[in-house]
Amino acid sequence: MAESSMISRGRRRARWVVLPLAITAVLAVTGCTFASGSAASTEVASAAHEPVAGSAATCVPDPEGVAASENTQSTEPVADELAAQYDIAVAAVFERVREAAPAVVVGVRSPAGSWSGAYGTDLVTGAPAGVEDHQRVASVTKSFVGTAILQLADEGALSLDDPVDDYVPDVPNGTRITLRQLITMTSGLGNYSDDPAWALQMIGAPEAEWTPQQLLAYSWSMPPSFAPGSNMEYTNANFVLLGLVIEQVTGQNLADVIDERILSPLALTDTSYPTDNTLPVPRLTGYTLPAVVHSVAGGSGQWVDATEWSPSSAGAAGAMTSDLDDMLVWGRVLATGQGVLPESAQVRRLESFGSSDLAPGEFYGDALMCKAGWIGHSGNMPGYNTMVRYQPTADLTIVVLATGLSGSPTPPREFVIEAFTAALAKTAGADYPAKVVPDEAQVQGLVPTL
Repeated sequence: MAESSMISRGRRRARWVVLPLAITAVLAVTGCTFASGSAASTEVASAAHEPVAGSAATCVPDPEGVAASENTQSTEPVADELAAQYDIAVAAVFERVREAAPAVVVGVRSPAGSWSGAYGTDLVTGAPAGVEDHQRVASVTKSFVGTAILQLADEGALSLDDPVDDYVPDVPNGTRITLRQLITMTSGLGNYSDDPAWALQMIGAPEAEWTPQQLLAYSWSMPPSFAPGSNMEYTNANFVLLGLVIEQVTGQNLADVIDERILSPLALTDTSYPTDNTLPVPRLTGYTLPAVVHSVAGGSGQWVDATEWSPSSAGAAGAMTSDLDDMLVWGRVLATGQGVLPESAQVRRLESFGSSDLAPGEFYGDALMCKAGWIGHSGNMPGYNTMVRYQPTADLTIVVLATGLSGSPTPPREFVIEAFTAALAKTAGADYPAKVVPDEAQVQGLVPTL
């Protein structure tokens, strides 16, 4: 988390308003803090021309092919030589970022086989990280909630063009905001996790339970950022609302819907939407450095254990837990739709990426991210950082589960989960363009201590 002085006085596209203290404002939270759509947008070429290079339309150039692709991935171990190469690549990154990320679990699944590794230890007990450890996957939750919405739309239980006011009353602009605008981050609604008042309340009682209505009340206290559908801005309130829509349509609680429609059919037995702050064992301890705690502690810069902080503060925008094996399965399913959506529905999903950049070169669609042809979702919350990415051409899935901060404090400064993903992709023979930390941010930051 960040010093309160680092909280922008304007609107910020952030999953958590309190960013890791070790990271400057320039080091935005991966998958959760974004450049304004109005600041960086890409025009999509007309149907009469080839899509503009680097545009949303070129991120998935063959949606039909991806949705219909044969699963050539193997769960058998990769060859020893390739396993050694993966280990060398990941170990090198871990040495650079271990001060910010005490433990990391990574995995790859491709036609060449599967490989996984765990690095680091629990800072207090010294217990080594393990490939079977669970962690909170934060905004990857959105990809499950979004999938359930698309299932209901395909079944005719709702339409993405329905106004949210049909399901949830008293939403600002609720008669004009559609479910499609919620799932694509184009509603213009305020983001409660940008509100310093919410951050102070959450940090003051991190294990307290939050209702969706309590979270949304902070968003409703903020002015809309833009007219519905006119721009894009990553906002947790969108998915808190979609969670309520799912419950309204199905008459079930969200946890049961996700389990019945997605987790059970896919046998994702180590993934769950928790109804309390329980994190299954074995588990990674989630260390963080929240600004408010840091300030109260007199500037000590000490790690804080956030493992049992209540995920209800994220709700349908980020409460879920999982492990490496389940995320490796989910990465391919999410990108292809196989096992959760009809082919036609998945094609529409892969065509949903908007023309505004989520971050430079990264686009957002129906609860889905796409960057340079890599499809998936990322997530960050206090103590935990997650990356799930799938590359269709190589039939390659990469998953990174990391504890600690989202970026490293010591030059060369880099985004933790992005650096691991790029290293694994390169070893697999693919290319993932990790976000670059600007030169002005390449300075020594605070190194957390126990």
